[in-house]
Amino acid sequence: MVVPEVRMRGRQRGRAIFWVLFGLFVLAWVGGATMAFVTGKSFTVPSTVMENTIRPGDRLLVERTEQIRRGDVIAEQQPSVGPGYFVRRVIGLPGDRVACCDARGRLTVNGKALDETYVYPGDAPSEIRFDVTVPKGKLWLLADHRSTPDDSRELGPLAVRVVGPVFLIFRSGHINFLQTPQTFVAAGLAPPDTRTPPALIGLGISVLAFLFLLMFTIFGVIRYLIRARGQRRARDRPDAAINPLTTPAPPPASGRDGQ
Repeated sequence: MVVPEVRMRGRQRGRAIFWVLFGLFVLAWVGGATMAFVTGKSFTVPSTVMENTIRPGDRLLVERTEQIRRGDVIAEQQPSVGPGYFVRRVIGLPGDRVACCDARGRLTVNGKALDETYVYPGDAPSEIRFDVTVPKGKLWLLADHRSTPDDSRELGPLAVRVVGPVFLIFRSGHINFLQTPQTFVAAGLAPPDTRTPPALIGLGISVLAFLFLLMFTIFGVIRYLIRARGQRRARDRPDAAINPLTTPAPPPASGRDGQ
């Protein structure tokens, strides 16, 4: 009959569309995860040097790039120390003059004062006085928790291998995005932060694709269960219950009438 054939073709077309979309979302999921892995790096911070911006146990996502700005929180390695990673804030780039402190106790970069709202509560911008021009190939890096040691105030300008800026912090189920502090933008030391790290794009694609895959999987399972239930009912239905209009008529009896 025509109707069952049309239904069968519709089901086949629906299955084909379902599996094509499912495959595309699998590719998007894998591609997004690969993009995030290649262009980003994940860290867990054990120390308190960047409190309260970054706390012990926070997981960081870092964009793999050496393109950094003043004000960025970066992950870096110090070849003179060893293979470990450090997280500090970039205050001065090569050629910058960094000093502490002005009449109001603020750090200055190229004569422009910083209102460092990210510094740990109760800490002074610096208890150590300095006035340094950052040499080529080095950075002036400070911890946000200024009462902790081991930054440029004690070590001077640092030659480091930059992993990249921190752009995302996972903390106790919450997500915090890091951008250039407004004080650097207001002072003209950095442009407004409109950066979208490729790792963040890849992560977003991967998460969205996973959600769609989950939705498609649930839809497919529900559809399969409904169809299987319908087939079981059809098999269990007695022949007498079949609609006589759709039951083929028996063949005519052979021979002549009355014989």
